Amino acid sequence: MTLENIANGKPMDVYDSAGQFEMFFRITINNVQVSFLAFALGIFSSFGTGFVLFRNGVMLGSFQYFFYEKGVLEQSLLSIWTHGTLEITAIVFAGGAGFVLGNSFLFPKHKKRIESLKDGTKSGLKIIIGLIPIFIIAGFLEGFVTRQVDWPLAVRLFFIVSSFSFIVFYYFYYANKIYKANKSNMA
Repeated sequence: MTLENIANGKPMDVYDSAGQFEMFFRITINNVQVSFLAFALGIFSSFGTGFVLFRNGVMLGSFQYFFYEKGVLEQSLLSIWTHGTLEITAIVFAGGAGFVLGNSFLFPKHKKRIESLKDGTKSGLKIIIGLIPIFIIAGFLEGFVTRQVDWPLAVRLFFIVSSFSFIVFYYFYYANKIYKANKSNMA
C-alpha cells in the first residue's frame, strides 16, 4: 500500500485510509497497549522493556529510512512527527516506567525484594497512568490532524513545535520545579 501511495504522489495517504474517529480510537488503544506492555515487561529484569523500546525504535527508523530512500522524507517527517512528538516520547517514558519496575526488582537496595517490587510497580503505574492523556491527544492528532497533508507548513510545524514545547515544559521544567519544591518542604 505504501509503495502504491508513493507512486501515486500521496505517500502519507495511509492516514486517510480509515475514518478519523475510527483511526483516533484504534491508534489511541494501540498506543496505550504498547505503553502498558513496555511497562509490564519490565518485570523480566528490564529486558522485556528494552526489547519493546528497541523494536519500536527499529520500526520507526526503518520507516524513516524507507521514506528517505523513496525521496519523501520531508513529507514523512511532517506527518509522523505531527502526532509522534507526543506519541513517541510517551512510549519512551512508558519504557522508563518499565525500567523503574525492572530495576526495583534487580536492585532492591535496603528493602526486601518484594517490597522494592511493590514500590517500583506503584511508581511505574503512576507514570503509565499519567501518560494516558498524552496518548489520547497524540491519537487525536494522528486521527484528525496528521492526515491534513495539504495544510500549510507553518500550521503543521505549529503542532510539532507545540507538542515538543509541552513535553519540555511539563516533563522537564515543571517536573523539576515540583521536585525542588517537594525536596525543600521535606528539609
